[in-house]
Amino acid sequence: MWSFLGDLLIGLFDFVADVLLFRGLRRKHGHPERDVAQDALEVARFDFVTTVFIALVCAGLMLLLAFGFGLPASWSVGIGIAVGGIWGVWRYVRLVHER
Repeated sequence: MWSFLGDLLIGLFDFVADVLLFRGLRRKHGHPERDVAQDALEVARFDFVTTVFIALVCAGLMLLLAFGFGLPASWSVGIGIAVGGIWGVWRYVRLVHER
């Protein structure tokens, strides 16, 4: 029970830190201030929709490379993680720079 409550509290703190970091990055790049609720919605959408979609696509890519093309598991996992990391960073940069 305490483990669940601790994880919930850490997750809430992490989300608030993400929103504050996102607002700071937008301010640093000279974008106009938006409402905190709108920024929180954008961060939540990125955290729970975009990253899950990227993870599912990359897992499918790993399976395709391993079973479809016969690549070794280490290569398919490495390529899938690299594609997911690059795609996730690119989407976050686009999110920060959108007006």
